[in-house]
Amino acid sequence: MRVAFVSSYPTDSGGMLGGIRTFSYRLVGALREYSDLDIHVIHCHWDVDRDYVVRDGNLTVHYFARSRRRIVPNLITGLYRVAAALRDLRPDLVNAHTPHFALAGLKAGFPTVYTIHGVSHEALRVPRGLFDRLALMLEAYYDGRVVRDVSDIIAISNYVISQYRHRTKARFHRIDLPVSDDFFSVKNEEKPGRLLYAGCINEDKDIITLLKAFKIVANSNPRARLHVAGAATSPGYYKKTVDYIRENRLEDKVSLLGLLDVPRLLHEYAECALLVLSSRQENSPNVVIEAMASGKPVVATRGGGVPDLVDDGQTGFMVERGDFEALAEKIVQLLEDDALRQNMGEKGRLKASQRFKLEQVARAYRETYRTVLGADNAPEAKC
Repeated sequence: MRVAFVSSYPTDSGGMLGGIRTFSYRLVGALREYSDLDIHVIHCHWDVDRDYVVRDGNLTVHYFARSRRRIVPNLITGLYRVAAALRDLRPDLVNAHTPHFALAGLKAGFPTVYTIHGVSHEALRVPRGLFDRLALMLEAYYDGRVVRDVSDIIAISNYVISQYRHRTKARFHRIDLPVSDDFFSVKNEEKPGRLLYAGCINEDKDIITLLKAFKIVANSNPRARLHVAGAATSPGYYKKTVDYIRENRLEDKVSLLGLLDVPRLLHEYAECALLVLSSRQENSPNVVIEAMASGKPVVATRGGGVPDLVDDGQTGFMVERGDFEALAEKIVQLLEDDALRQNMGEKGRLKASQRFKLEQVARAYRETYRTVLGADNAPEAKC
């Protein structure tokens, strides 16, 4: 079965620059263990400076260069470039992970499975800069066109199903995001009072609300420290974050670590007491799954797909979005109760082992591909 996996994917120089890229690398690595799959990853992005192909057994990665222009040129040129590549490749099935690439699969005329990672029509509710908003509006437009015509959707949370069931006639396949086994091997080397935030710094993640909560926490716990691991994807919002830290004299308590590689991220999970997340908009955040696998409790804002992951009062706590006082209260409660923190972490790790193991997710994807093509008629891998 020749599968075109169209998604963001690591480059030699690009590394892991986001949730979808990390997800794709993990899942493709597990899918290639199936000898009946001939996997062709297509990565079309401005971080590629020339077209090239990397082949390794039953995995072929096609890198396509794209100019670094804003909004319309990027999405439109990428769509037609990928559609042309798919016609040349002639896969049995396309699995696309963004709306414009899913539309490329449909335009190319191949059976297309659309994995929905972001609910763009809901993300538009979050205030953001003009250029980012226009880009998101175009993404939402493509998303609407795809769900109108696609036959199969992979939902990474029940939130996706609730948001799209009235927008599409497609068949839903409910599959969780995977976590690599490295996170299950994290040992608890907790530093007292250490909090970890992992993710981008932008409007969706609402770091300012987290910092407001942390200011309260730090006033009650002198040992409290916040480590922020992630790339700044909104320069304007990053400036507001830095300004807030400086204006509230939190420089010696908040560390902006930037984007971390996997070994350094694992080290941060080992040393934190808990993970904190203050997002306005989420689908199924990788970091919550990673924290659970690492045996760490989570304090997060309620919304989107977070309730699919956090059992409130069991594996962590949830509070309403924007409520920094409630966020601070739950963080303080966990920092002051060692037994509760340990118990929640253990329950989270158990839940993660039951739902998010990489091999389980890869198996579910392969079975979905076979279902879409018809299991008895699914072709063997092509040479």
